[in-house]
Amino acid sequence: MSFAQVEAAFGSYSSSDPAYSAQLVVYIAGQRVIDLAVGALEPDSLLPVYSSSKGATAVVIALLVERGQLEIEERVARYWPEFAQRGKSSVTVGQMLSHQAGLPGVDGGFGWEDLLDHDALATRLAAQRPFWRPGAGAMYHGLTLGTLADELVRRVDGRPVKDVLREDIAAPRDLDVWLGTPESEDSRVVPALPPTQDELAAAPAPVPDPLATLWAPRGAFIEVFSHINDPVFRRVGQPAAGMLASAQGLAGLYACLRHEANGLPRLLSEDTIGQMSQIQVAGNELGSNLPIRFSVIFQAPTPPRWPFGGVGAFGHDGAGGSLAFCDPIPDIAFGYTVQRMPLPGGMDARALELARLVRHCLRGTR
Repeated sequence: MSFAQVEAAFGSYSSSDPAYSAQLVVYIAGQRVIDLAVGALEPDSLLPVYSSSKGATAVVIALLVERGQLEIEERVARYWPEFAQRGKSSVTVGQMLSHQAGLPGVDGGFGWEDLLDHDALATRLAAQRPFWRPGAGAMYHGLTLGTLADELVRRVDGRPVKDVLREDIAAPRDLDVWLGTPESEDSRVVPALPPTQDELAAAPAPVPDPLATLWAPRGAFIEVFSHINDPVFRRVGQPAAGMLASAQGLAGLYACLRHEANGLPRLLSEDTIGQMSQIQVAGNELGSNLPIRFSVIFQAPTPPRWPFGGVGAFGHDGAGGSLAFCDPIPDIAFGYTVQRMPLPGGMDARALELARLVRHCLRGTR
C-alpha cells in the first residue's frame, strides 16, 4: 500500500514554507502506515494541541459509557445533583456534552485563573441559569465544556479526566497524550507559536459574533492563547484545551478505540462508538451562524467547514491547527500537529488535504 502522494504533499509544505514544523501519523486498520515530522518537531515532540484535547476527553467519557458507569441519555443531575439548579434539571449528558446546555460562560465571566480552580468554576456552572433553553440551540462551549465534563467524570468515577486518561487509557497503551503533563516530559515540549504579524495583517477580519461576550467576558480565551505554553497550565491539564501530545499519540488514541494496542484489546465496542459518534446536534451555531455537527463532544464532518472524513467519522481539531479523528469505514486513525497557528485558526487546511489524500490512496488500493 503506497502513500507516496501523502508523503509528497507533506514534503511540499515544508519546501514552500521553511518555518513549517509539523507531525503527521496515520493508522490503517490498526497499523501505523505514515509517521512523518519536519522542522522543529521530532516524532516524539510534544506540542499543545488546544481543543484536540476535547477528543481525548470524549474518549474518557466513552470508556465510562463502555463500562456502564455513564448513560448518554440520562439526566446530568442524576450524577451531579447540584447541576439541576435554575432550569437544568432535565438536561441530558448528551445535550451537555454537545454544546447545547447554554453554558458557554458564567455571569460575570471568568478568566485565566478560574481555569486553574476546577471546583470553583464547576460550582458556578452548576448554579448558572443557561443562556438559552437547553436543547434549543448550540454554541461552542470552548472552555467550559472541559470543566463540565471533568466534574461529570469526577462524580461518576471519583477521578478527574486527566487521571482516567493516563491510568486507564494512555499509560497501558504507551500513548503519547498528556493532560496534566508532568515535569518529566518537559524536555520534549516544543512551544506552540502564534501567527506572525504579517500573517495577521493579511488575514481577513473575523466574523463578529454578537454573543461572544457569553463565552468569557473577562478574556479567558485570549488568556489561554497567551498562556498555552505556560507550565502552570500544562500541569493542570484542563480537559477542554490543556493537553500536550504528539501526532503519534493522537493517531494512536483513535486507533486503539477499534484495534489492539500494546497487547491490550480494543478500548471500545462498536455499540459504544456508535453512541458516542451519533450526531446530537446539527445546524447553524448560535452567534456565529457557522455550520456545526457535534456528537458527544466529538466534531462530526461538516462540509465545507470541517470536511475531515466520511459518514460516521468523529474527532476534534484544535485552534492551533491540530486535527485528530477516526474514520471507521475506511478504518483510518489520523493525527496531525503543527507548531505555528494557521489562520483563521482551527484545523489546518493542510491537514484536511493530507486526510483527503489518505482516502484517495486507499481508494486506489481497493
